Amino acid sequence: MSIGKSCRVFLFVLMIVVLTAATAAAKSGGYKDIDAVELKALMDSGDPLVIFPLSRIEFNDLHITGSINAPLHDMAASLPPEKSRPLVFYCLGIKCTASWRAAEKAVSLGYRNVYAFRQGLPAWVEAGYPTTSIEKLPEIDIDQVTTDELFSMLAGSEDFVLLDVCLKRDAEKFWIDTPKRVHIPFDELKTRLDEIPRNKKVVVVCLKGKRSPIAVRYLSARGYGKLFSVKGGVQQWVLEGKPVKTI
Repeated sequence: MSIGKSCRVFLFVLMIVVLTAATAAAKSGGYKDIDAVELKALMDSGDPLVIFPLSRIEFNDLHITGSINAPLHDMAASLPPEKSRPLVFYCLGIKCTASWRAAEKAVSLGYRNVYAFRQGLPAWVEAGYPTTSIEKLPEIDIDQVTTDELFSMLAGSEDFVLLDVCLKRDAEKFWIDTPKRVHIPFDELKTRLDEIPRNKKVVVVCLKGKRSPIAVRYLSARGYGKLFSVKGGVQQWVLEGKPVKTI
């Protein structure tokens, strides 16, 4: 479970690439960035298809009124046949990569009027624009562990599950290599609950620490008790030079 200096440098560079790819793609003309005010005006005056490309769990919890849910892994099936219709993708905020990744995918499929609302749901809520909840997740205090604490836990003898909810494409680049890890992408969490033991502590990790608290809220609503979220996620783990496995 150790990596050398050159591998750590590679992982750091890879993470920087992930963080800056959205800006580069937008500048290339593949899609256009849009903010909350512009999106509201577009929805009031036009007929955009506003798309939340994360899981049904997160969409049901809270979404922009009038938007649809089309998870990134099978998004193409939900897109309209008219390639000129405006498409706007949003997710959980500036650190969430799904909005611009979905926009890139739409462009690659031939759509010509594509936007990424990268400030996403937090900015929409802050602006006071309408939202809808279908199945609200419980508001609970989220117990967090730091990456240092997780490192110590993995080195010890405690019996727990490290639930990795990263998107498949992220998890395939680098992951925390431990027998305690169970990888269930957030999009599949609802249908794979039976793979998560109910009699153990469950420590949830995502890419950047944004989605793991939502997963904790969902699991809490489904009767799981000992739940923790990793602060900063796999990104923080990598940036600190802690050991990961790569392909």
